Amino acid sequence: MVLAQIQQALQVEGLAGWLFYDFRGSNPIAYKVLSLSTREFYSRRWFYFIPAQGEPTACISSVESHVLRSLPGKRLVFRTWQELETHLGALLPKGGRIAMEYSPRNAIPYISRVDAGTIEMVRACGVEVVSSADLAQYFVARLTEAQVRGHREVGRRLIAAKDQLLAELGQDLRAGRELHEYAVQQRFVALMRSMGIQLNGSYPIVAVNGNASNPHYAPGEEHSSPIRRGDLLLLDFWGTLEGEEDAVFGDYTWMAFAGSEDEIPQKQREVFEVVRQARDSAIAFIRERLVAGTRVEGREVDDVARNVIAKAGYGDYFVHRTGHNITTMDHGDGANNDNFETMDSRALLAGTCCSIEPGIYLPEFGVRSEVDLLIHEHDVEVTGVPAQERLTPLL
Repeated sequence: MVLAQIQQALQVEGLAGWLFYDFRGSNPIAYKVLSLSTREFYSRRWFYFIPAQGEPTACISSVESHVLRSLPGKRLVFRTWQELETHLGALLPKGGRIAMEYSPRNAIPYISRVDAGTIEMVRACGVEVVSSADLAQYFVARLTEAQVRGHREVGRRLIAAKDQLLAELGQDLRAGRELHEYAVQQRFVALMRSMGIQLNGSYPIVAVNGNASNPHYAPGEEHSSPIRRGDLLLLDFWGTLEGEEDAVFGDYTWMAFAGSEDEIPQKQREVFEVVRQARDSAIAFIRERLVAGTRVEGREVDDVARNVIAKAGYGDYFVHRTGHNITTMDHGDGANNDNFETMDSRALLAGTCCSIEPGIYLPEFGVRSEVDLLIHEHDVEVTGVPAQERLTPLL
């Protein structure tokens, strides 16, 4: 925890302080921001208040007086629930606005880590509780320069692995060799590992035709469809650099056709083009806002991509958000490009990473195109390049 940075952020946001609360690991954001070890188990609730100026204060149970020893500041010990409420009432600034891991109406469930009862108790101390949604991003979603370099490199390797796999699949089709989703997935896994990519316990999606209409389809030994000439193939693949500490994910989706360019059905060309336009319109919107120095929210990005697909008549077939935050987790704790599954009003902050992955999922086939974005102060950088511009024929 860097106290000076937290207090500076509080002052920029015009907040009186940030009140962290946890009960038995209920608030992972608090652990990340405060640099607390998740290996230690605390059985009682605790609070830690960082004012915009001045010394922080921990409020801890007498049963576990060792809790939060690594953090600076004063320590208040409570034995009873009455003492806890008395301490909080004296600690918190009357009439002040304080941040907690709370989301009004649970609009952003990823930030909603404090239960309603605790919020009621804190409000009874005479303070206004506001969401830490944007504030927390500064400490849980921004990447270091080393992580940015690692993300670029893993993106390069992932695309190289994809290119090699597609070339091999083309050779298999020409030779008349039998192909199945699961076997292709396992081959893809081996290719990625040979290139120093760590999969972190999950395998890429290899989905053909109607299977690609399920955004989270996963082939297995017992359920794997054949891949034949004339089929449409979706590859969704992700990973981090092997052996790198705090490595950031790359996450991309590519569409291929098991045949020649001339054999690609017009319907599939049309649907891919709509998805591509939605992807590129979202990227252009973000870039335009950043160049102008204007705040851009995840929900706005989702609206831009979704409107392109809706105007083309496929709105009912875009069944997930436009993108998610990316950190050392493939789905990180920062802003998602979402005004569909949730209403994510968080800003896309400089120094963060996210995906842009609109899709159209018809009964007969699904199409998705996914790239990652590094958000800079006044621009956006696309990774996993070159971005796909048309369906890739395997022959």
